Amino acid sequence: MLNSDKFGDEVRADIEEAQNIGVKGVPFFVFNRAYAISGAQPVEAFTQTLTKSFDDWKQVRS
Repeated sequence: MLNSDKFGDEVRADIEEAQNIGVKGVPFFVFNRAYAISGAQPVEAFTQTLTKSFDDWKQVRS
């Protein structure tokens, strides 16, 4: 894969999306396309964000 362009379009689309939502560095995590965590954060930040994202997802699915 490293020597091919098989997933080039997908990679370019991911880069464009990241730029559109303001990603400036790594690590950067996006949950449910609605919540983001940038940089190294404590476990509690991930737990809260995952819980909120999952609760929102459940409401949409109901």
